[in-house]
Amino acid sequence: MKLSSLQVGAISFIAATLLWLVATLFEDDSRWQLSTSGPGVATDLSAARSDTPVRTATDVLSCQQTEAALQTSVDGARYCSTDDDCTLFDYGYPIQCMTSVSKSEITALRLQYRSYEQSCAYRVYYDCPSGNMDRVPVCRNSRCEVELETIEPLQDETLQHLGLKDL
Repeated sequence: MKLSSLQVGAISFIAATLLWLVATLFEDDSRWQLSTSGPGVATDLSAARSDTPVRTATDVLSCQQTEAALQTSVDGARYCSTDDDCTLFDYGYPIQCMTSVSKSEITALRLQYRSYEQSCAYRVYYDCPSGNMDRVPVCRNSRCEVELETIEPLQDETLQHLGLKDL
């Protein structure tokens, strides 16, 4: 039996209409939702309950707390008696550049910094610039500090020694 194009079009139209009617019957979501009869649990998540403190962006808050704890640890580890007690701790943010701490505290601080890196997904990355300066850890007033020394005199002496300075 051969169908004409008019018959095929009519059958296609009827099938599409029937499919559309079936789809509209199943479009109603009421049978999938919880019934609202009786005192149930409020499902409105947009409003905060009065007995619960509102906390937003807890990952950012925990990261800020971790940064503050790390900075406090670094500040507490800056004690010294001599220059040999100090070492550089230039890790960038959240620790200030040009930071020097006690050598006895460096391992604990490195572990704490590693923990900070793992717990803060939205960390700031930057390196501490040094330019043509040499950073030297020194002890001043029983506190580790960083002293900058230019390396240009060493470069000048080297060029003079090689005979290239006057060229």
